[in-house]
Amino acid sequence: MRYASNAVMAKARAMYASHITAAEYEALAASGTLPELLTKLEKNKHFAPALERAHRDINPAQAEELLRISIFDRLSVLSRYEISGHTDFYRYYITKNDILQLTRIIRLLLCGRLRDYLAVLPPFYEKLTQLDLYALANADNFEDILRILTGTPYRSVLKPFAQRLTEPDVYLRIEAALNVFLSEDLAEALRRDKSDRKQVDEVVRLYFDSRFITSLYRLKKIGVTDEQLARGYLMNGHTAFSKKQAEALIAAADEKDFMRALSPTVYGEALRGLGFGDTEKVMEDYLCGKLVRGLRSYTDPAAVMICYMMLTEFEVRNAVRIIEGVRYGIEPEEIRKSLTGLAVF
Repeated sequence: MRYASNAVMAKARAMYASHITAAEYEALAASGTLPELLTKLEKNKHFAPALERAHRDINPAQAEELLRISIFDRLSVLSRYEISGHTDFYRYYITKNDILQLTRIIRLLLCGRLRDYLAVLPPFYEKLTQLDLYALANADNFEDILRILTGTPYRSVLKPFAQRLTEPDVYLRIEAALNVFLSEDLAEALRRDKSDRKQVDEVVRLYFDSRFITSLYRLKKIGVTDEQLARGYLMNGHTAFSKKQAEALIAAADEKDFMRALSPTVYGEALRGLGFGDTEKVMEDYLCGKLVRGLRSYTDPAAVMICYMMLTEFEVRNAVRIIEGVRYGIEPEEIRKSLTGLAVF
């Protein structure tokens, strides 16, 4: 078991060595067309297997889905070691993608565009997910979705919203409820693992606090002040915020009030050194920097694996932002400004 654990740590660090560098991001952002961009991305060994499944006339949405598949291609490699080490942190990413797919399906349903859903499943994910995405893509209404989800834990999360679909903020509430489920799922995985996981706790706390900050800031910015909804983004038991600090952030009236409440916290002090600017972007950069340092310095293989997978998510997110920028003819410099972690990649 010890060999397998050490192997996943070494493999994650070796795989990170092939990440997209800041200079490569610059070149990608300068692409004139989607085919040109995809040709460049195919040169990265981690994206190549997913993009090989594409044909040259795919649309941007299909390209984005294929890039997300690359997360599971990498996870399938690392999980061989982690599974043999008798830990199941990798399953968190299965649940996370389940929720990503469900929120996408529900968003399209609420917009009346469910047939736009593209279910492209990597073999590794298809074997482990509880979702029948092909059936969900052919659902006609929310009741169909609930029926298809029978036997999965997601049905009980979504069922309370069946009679609330006309409420203006129902999508935000569904998203928050699914994220609570995700947080609880990871917390349960941590409880099942009886070993000393200080480094895992540290990176999990950092990740969920980052999500709490960016999600609440986004809500305050658009004028949503519902405290019950905001509280759903806090992962109790895995946060660096004191109860008083968390409640102050939740109760903030707007984004300025929120920033004042954040300022005296450990994250406010860290972000002040980076310059607040675009708070969501700065928080992403802060998290990315911490993950890179953790990947290089942690001695717990599970913590190293989690850092790598989270960095992989940032890499895919950056690639998706470049696709969107090229699609809409945005200047390369403006695309570059939207990318996360260029200072550390």
